[in-house]
Amino acid sequence: MSLWLVRGGSYGEHEAKFIEESKVFLTWTELAASDMTSIADYDGIRQHVAHVYPNEPTRKLGNWSGQVWAFALGIQVGDWVVLPRKKNSTIAIGEVVSKCKYDSAAQGDYRHYREVKWLSTDIPRSNFDQDILYSLGAFLTVCEIKRNDAEARVRAMAKNSWLAPSVSSVKTKVAI
Repeated sequence: MSLWLVRGGSYGEHEAKFIEESKVFLTWTELAASDMTSIADYDGIRQHVAHVYPNEPTRKLGNWSGQVWAFALGIQVGDWVVLPRKKNSTIAIGEVVSKCKYDSAAQGDYRHYREVKWLSTDIPRSNFDQDILYSLGAFLTVCEIKRNDAEARVRAMAKNSWLAPSVSSVKTKVAI
């Protein structure tokens, strides 16, 4: 299992839809014109991204292709996704329950998606250790969070009322 960061827009503009529909979306409008769910590997994703963005530099195409690959092929059913919420400064965590799907009838930003069972949609940022928060501040829109055993630590938080062990011990000491 893995832990993935999926953003709800630069300004949080997609967060409500993510939460309300129990889905995470690949909100790259230009990539929505065609179904990418039949692309089998990174090379196919990269070719598609290069076709859609023919004038972009090679490094940018590689970066974008990696993020699209992560969303379409890297994330697996049973993995967890983390959605840092900009609108209310909390964090949502969900379990992925579907492979990547495509809905040609949906609005452009919402055609590629994965269904999610939200485990919690409003975990205070203060519940997380600082190093995890730094990872969640990654520049990327979609990426795997794996530094410092992040997945195991976040799964442990789920068993501890969404408190990190170091945070819960600090809160206990303060309460005494």
